[in-house]
Amino acid sequence: MFELLRLYGYAEISAETQGVVTRETIERAFHATEEGFASIVSELWGTMPNLATVGTCCLVGVIYQSTLFVASLGDSRVVLGKKSNCGGLSAIQLSSEHNANNEDIRWELKDLHPDDPQIVVFRHGVWRVKGIIQVCT
Repeated sequence: MFELLRLYGYAEISAETQGVVTRETIERAFHATEEGFASIVSELWGTMPNLATVGTCCLVGVIYQSTLFVASLGDSRVVLGKKSNCGGLSAIQLSSEHNANNEDIRWELKDLHPDDPQIVVFRHGVWRVKGIIQVCT
């Protein structure tokens, strides 16, 4: 369901900009998907409160006019496979995980939620948002 929302949001936003891919286009698609997911969580809160503790990931790669645009959110990383002249394959890391184990992400969360001393908690060997999930959005 989350991936369908993201793809739908991306197609809609791309149509608005007449097919031009930009950083802003991809960010708007991410935000539209996040808002859609939050809406579903709110709607189902009474019957499925655990839905709010689900972690999600999203990786997007778009090639437009010989430029590769990559966006990553969650506990995954984007890796590009590159074929060598000898026929071998090598992996080139294009992004890193976006989660609470990253110190910069922890500081970002603390800055966004200054009144919540429990916004990031070290539990079970990893940093977690609210002590529950590891992934940040």
